[in-house]
Amino acid sequence: MTVRPWRLSAEDFTALSRGGGGPRAVRALRLARRSRTSLLVRMIAAAPAARPAYRLLVDADRASPEAVARVLDHPSVGAWATRTALALHRGSPACPAELAFVAAAAAIRAGIEPRVDFPPAEVFSLPSLGVADPRTLAYEPLPEVALGPHVVQLDVWAGGGVPSGLAVAAEVDLARWRPALVGAWDLLARDHPAMAEEFAELITVLTPMPESRSGTTSATVADAFGCVFLSPAPDAETIAVTLTHEAQHTKLVALMDLFPLLVPDRREVFYAPWREDPRPLAGLLHGTYAHLGVAAFWRTRPGVAAQTEYARWRSAALSAAETLLTSGRLTPTGHTFVTGMACVLRQWCAEPVHPAALDRATAEAAAHRSRWQARVAEHG
Repeated sequence: MTVRPWRLSAEDFTALSRGGGGPRAVRALRLARRSRTSLLVRMIAAAPAARPAYRLLVDADRASPEAVARVLDHPSVGAWATRTALALHRGSPACPAELAFVAAAAAIRAGIEPRVDFPPAEVFSLPSLGVADPRTLAYEPLPEVALGPHVVQLDVWAGGGVPSGLAVAAEVDLARWRPALVGAWDLLARDHPAMAEEFAELITVLTPMPESRSGTTSATVADAFGCVFLSPAPDAETIAVTLTHEAQHTKLVALMDLFPLLVPDRREVFYAPWREDPRPLAGLLHGTYAHLGVAAFWRTRPGVAAQTEYARWRSAALSAAETLLTSGRLTPTGHTFVTGMACVLRQWCAEPVHPAALDRATAEAAAHRSRWQARVAEHG
């Protein structure tokens, strides 16, 4: 398992700061996150309870590095490794012996016998494979959906570990999700090929969420890199723009592993033109980058409704980028990154759109700020 320092070229950093990046840059981000997970696993392996499992993992890596990489890339492994390594560091309750599930999955993928003892578990889940019978290790494979040449797994995290506050569907309705995702992918691949290429490099798992009464709900969790949590959406275009939004978050999560972009300060909060609640600076940065991607999506789509979305989110993202630039809380690298975003957004805000679209977007932005100001006044 390779653990080494990762570097990003100035060219790739600039491309990422402008909202894109391309396959080479996002592949570097993905590999950097895999290296982070490997490092956390090595830290966990220092615990006596984890050592037998780690030896099996090393054996699997000798037999098939690709098999081990596939397991380490599974979002649940990154989330578990982060949670467990932090708990061990703090002296909090942890179960390093759960590395056995990771090692067994890697061994099965590598074609070697998964000889290891497992800790007690209500659900015997093997990351990237599925739920298994603990007596035989025969498992029910996770459902998969082919998106062109790219395959994503649909995983409801049966073994647990879903970040708190996120609702996950009880099961995968494959008959519903497969055509919906294929339709969204076809739209991306046809109309936004650069976005489709980045998505294919970044996202390996989609986790269905329950239907939302307030519209489509989605989330990306920093420690569960490569997973998008997503509720059902009404059409392919909505899913496609939502996946674009979450891919932006995924890129920024990995980039912030490599570069400090913000000076830590948890006290200050700021207005975000897409939220009803004030956001800390990190949240504002993430939202700005995500909505830069959203604006890029709508920029090339036809119709007044699409132009309205484009006008709305290009202005919102630029406003937030300018807040970030004047906050005094960006590192020099962070200032360079946000300047790249702002440069693109200023160019876009100078582009003409249909007058009705501009009027509607301006009214929506004003109404949002009014609601926010009223809420702030109400709560003091």
